[in-house]
Amino acid sequence: MRKIIYLICVFVSVFILSGCGSKSVTIRFGGDTETVVESKVESGTEKESAKLEESNIAEKSAVQETVAEVAHSESLQETQSQTAAVTQAQVLTTLYVVNCNESITLRVSDSTNAKEIRQIPLGAAVSFMENAANGFYKVSYNGSTGYALASYLSVDPYNHYVASTTASTVWSGKVVRCNEYITLRRTPSTKGEEITKIPLGAIVTVYSGADNGFYYIYYDGFEGYALAGYIDAY
Repeated sequence: MRKIIYLICVFVSVFILSGCGSKSVTIRFGGDTETVVESKVESGTEKESAKLEESNIAEKSAVQETVAEVAHSESLQETQSQTAAVTQAQVLTTLYVVNCNESITLRVSDSTNAKEIRQIPLGAAVSFMENAANGFYKVSYNGSTGYALASYLSVDPYNHYVASTTASTVWSGKVVRCNEYITLRRTPSTKGEEITKIPLGAIVTVYSGADNGFYYIYYDGFEGYALAGYIDAY
């Protein structure tokens, strides 16, 4: 009877301690015999705290991932814009004056009524800056910045001259005042690409004048530019 009462007291103690969150209880029944009763019950407060902490960690991680994605997207868009700008600058860095008799006009704004800054001669190279309204480009030439009609500018470094072969001023000329020959060039410049050589005394057809003291002429199946100082009327 005494042992039964003792056991009842022990189990009541275990029940009370388990409700308080205790994980283990050691019970001795005299002598060296020992029995350990373990409780795996956790308090509701501890579980709720753990879940709340996990939820906060998950939300923080999601926010960090969203911020990282936004930053990456903005960086990618900026890189693409810079690449496009660089590509356009590379393609349109230099333009050449074309399709005119002698020169075109650089103006203070994108209008044919705008004040003139200066003339840009046929064949001259200009630096492209940006597109403008009314069919104009914003360009820079010899230190002057302004607007010029896009229809008179080309990216082609060689075939960018249009000279009239039906002008009323067409006349025959003769090569003079040279040692052996003069050079027919693709552009009205002494640095222009050579087409062929025209010997002293040769007869040529002169279509029109060009900038830098060159004539636009025809000789032996070729058309191009030759220095006017070496051609006299025939």
